[in-house]
Amino acid sequence: MKLINRETNNSCYNIIKEYKGGFSARFWQTVAWIVGSSLKQDYDPSGPDAEMESIVREVAQMYGRS
Repeated sequence: MKLINRETNNSCYNIIKEYKGGFSARFWQTVAWIVGSSLKQDYDPSGPDAEMESIVREVAQMYGRS
């Protein structure tokens, strides 16, 4: 979910809401909450997601995408 947020600058919740409607988005947010997650996660490359950002950049560089 964080990588989707990184690439689209939009949360999974908002994407589902845009394509499937508010009811569906709330349903899947509830499912995510039950399993201990959230569709509304933000991606912060300089904060808690710095390690993930480093890995993403390294993989992108390996495949010639910078």
